[in-house]
Amino acid sequence: MRKYKLGLIGSGSLGSIIANSISKDLKDDYDLIGILSSRVENAEKLASKVQSKAYIDLDELINDKPDYIIEAASPNVVKDCAFKILDNGINLIILSVGAFADNAFYNEVEKIAKKRNCRVHLASGAVGGFDVLSSAMLIGNSSVRIITEKSPNSLNGAPFLQGRNLSEENIEEVFEGTAKEAIEVFPKNVNVAVATGLATVGVDNINVIIRSVPGMLTNRHNIILEGDTVKISVNIDSRPSPDNPKSSSLAAWSVISLLKRLISPITF
Repeated sequence: MRKYKLGLIGSGSLGSIIANSISKDLKDDYDLIGILSSRVENAEKLASKVQSKAYIDLDELINDKPDYIIEAASPNVVKDCAFKILDNGINLIILSVGAFADNAFYNEVEKIAKKRNCRVHLASGAVGGFDVLSSAMLIGNSSVRIITEKSPNSLNGAPFLQGRNLSEENIEEVFEGTAKEAIEVFPKNVNVAVATGLATVGVDNINVIIRSVPGMLTNRHNIILEGDTVKISVNIDSRPSPDNPKSSSLAAWSVISLLKRLISPITF
């Protein structure tokens, strides 16, 4: 049986979960050939742990001809790397879905992927229910909103706050707008909103509310779709990654789930 070659971009908390799981649980079907990161020492450390290679640049990774490259870094990295990866006929698995809030970028990625006969898989990240949400969209017009609640510590540092730290005592409704607007000012917090928008009404039409909740130990996302014949509510609570409070470790596991589906003879 064929083993697929994987490359990984990102060596932080989410990248580490992905690399470790591939090397332990998916080694019969996938070969993690190497890891690329802007933090070379981190890539080397992780690569050594999973008996893989640390790449110094994207060209070196591409030259080893992986079947898939997994991105677990940032929306900016997606924009910097996606065109070259796809133009070499390599499939992409994306965690930082926020990059696709840029319509021009989305359209160019789609164009290159079609031309080079490869695919871009958007990992569900820290949310889900996209199967039923996208099915509901086929029935008729619907409105969709997502309410994200996180601790102040998870939101502090976002460009929207302009250096202000959120209250450690009072609940604050920090932001309301579209997913396209949200990802610009909360680039590390609302990949989930962009993913939900892409699966439903689009990033310009989904309503996004972000709340800061002092003492909150989880990241909470409530997706509500309301149509003429169906109403759907998807609620997800997940603990932030211990090493990165702005992200949930569930996001990394969504990549592992996707990899399992790609090679399973029977799949959802």
